[in-house]
Amino acid sequence: FEFFVMCTIPSIKLIVLILSYVKLVFTLYVFGAGIFLSSSLDLLHSFGSIFIHFGLSLIFLALLSGGLIYPLKFGVDRHNRFLLAFVFLFDTIVFINLIVIATQINSYTVPTFSKILQADCLRNTPQSFSSDECSAFYNSDRTAGFRLAWEYYFTARSDKTKNQVLAQLQGAACCGFFPPMKCVPNGNAFPAQNSLVGIDSTLASARVICGQYPNYYTQQSNCVDYYNLVQQTIGGCQFDLGVGFCVSSNVMAESNGCASAMEDYVVAKITPHVTVLIGRFMALLIGFDCLLYIILMDSNNW
Repeated sequence: FEFFVMCTIPSIKLIVLILSYVKLVFTLYVFGAGIFLSSSLDLLHSFGSIFIHFGLSLIFLALLSGGLIYPLKFGVDRHNRFLLAFVFLFDTIVFINLIVIATQINSYTVPTFSKILQADCLRNTPQSFSSDECSAFYNSDRTAGFRLAWEYYFTARSDKTKNQVLAQLQGAACCGFFPPMKCVPNGNAFPAQNSLVGIDSTLASARVICGQYPNYYTQQSNCVDYYNLVQQTIGGCQFDLGVGFCVSSNVMAESNGCASAMEDYVVAKITPHVTVLIGRFMALLIGFDCLLYIILMDSNNW
C-alpha cells in the first residue's frame, strides 16, 4: 500500500525530479570513472588495454544515460507513455551493461594466487610452498603486469611523488619487487596487451633481468652490491628494483619482496568504482518500479 501511495502522480513527478538530479550526478561520476579507467597507467600497465575498452564503454553508457534525463521528465510532464516506455527500455539496457562491466572489472580484483602463497614465495627463503608453486606465481602474466607497474614507478623515481609511492609500498615490510637475492632470469616478453609507456626500455625488454652472478638482480644506479668484496667484483644488486635505504640492508631468510603490496595498491584503485557501479542497483529498482507503474496504470488517472 505504501508503494502505491508513493507512486501517486504528484509524488511521481517529485521523485522523477529528484532522480533526475541524482542520475545527473551519477552520470558525471560514471563519465569520470570511464576517463580514469581508460587512461590510468597503473591499470594499463597491470591489466592491459582491456581497461581502455572498459573505460570507453562507461563513457558511452554515461552519455546515453545522461541523454535520457530530459525525455523522462518530459514524458512524465506530458503523460507520454510511449516515451516513458522508451526511456525505461534504454535505462534497463544501460543498467544491465553497467552491471556486466562492473562484474568484469571486479574479476580483476581477485588474486590469482592466494595472499598466503604470495607472502611465502616473496620471502628470500619460502617455508610453506614448493619452488614449482612459487615459480607459477613469479611467471604468471598477472604478476608480470604488476611488475610493469613497479618498473614504471622505478623508472620515474627521480620524481619525488613516484618515488614516494614505492617507498610507501616498501615501508618496513619489504624491499624491491621479487624476493631479495633470489633472481631467476625470465627472458619472456611482457604480455602484448600491457602498456610499456614510461618504462625504461631495458627493463621492458624482458620480464626479469639478473646480474652477472647467481641470485643477484641487475645493477642499478642506486644499488651496487659486490659478489666478492676483496676482489671488488660487482655481482649486481641484492634487491629487485628497490628504492631508499632498504637496498643497503642485509638480506635475511625472512627478507621479502613487495609484489603482493603492488597488487593491493593497483586493485585499490578500481575497487571503489566497482562498489559504486553495482551499488546503483537498488536506486534503479525504485525508479524502474515507478516507471512501470506510470506505464501500466489506468489512463483515467492521468
